[in-house]
Amino acid sequence: MEDNRIISLYNERNENAITETKDKYGKLVRKVSYEILRNDEDTEECENTTYLSTWNAIPPSVPKSLCAFICKIARNTAIDLLRKLSRHRVENIYDELEEIIGDNSDPQGVLEDRMLTTFIDSYLSSIKSRNRQIFLMRYYCNMSMKAIGDCFGLSENAVRAQLMRTREGLRAYLSENGIEV
Repeated sequence: MEDNRIISLYNERNENAITETKDKYGKLVRKVSYEILRNDEDTEECENTTYLSTWNAIPPSVPKSLCAFICKIARNTAIDLLRKLSRHRVENIYDELEEIIGDNSDPQGVLEDRMLTTFIDSYLSSIKSRNRQIFLMRYYCNMSMKAIGDCFGLSENAVRAQLMRTREGLRAYLSENGIEV
């Protein structure tokens, strides 16, 4: 079913919206959740909470991308659950970006982080949608390269190469804008 039809079901408060969402995005919701939680029972709880949260959010929200909207809810739900359960098992995949964005914990660093976020957002909005989605799935949703490849029908190596090109593009973009990397 098309996303706009599923959103219409939510707006009509038709419970089939949840069924259609689960049919279309259930596997992705489970992947996003599992990449953070690494536990089947917690992932199932997160998936159910994600559907309830989506039901409560639409309306009033009208997402431009239902997929991105649901992934964001799933990610945030999984992180909240992880914090609640006091588990800190999320892989630190940000090492791949550390040489570009650094580690700023002082006040000047916090200000630089905010500026950097603006430049990263700008860069991501300037690249192809698929490349942006791959980047966000990896660094925002903490998905493995294999899981990302499965979503796009790509090999793990192809995802790795695309991420490397995107990081290099980001490095060049930041350099062009006077951000030392």
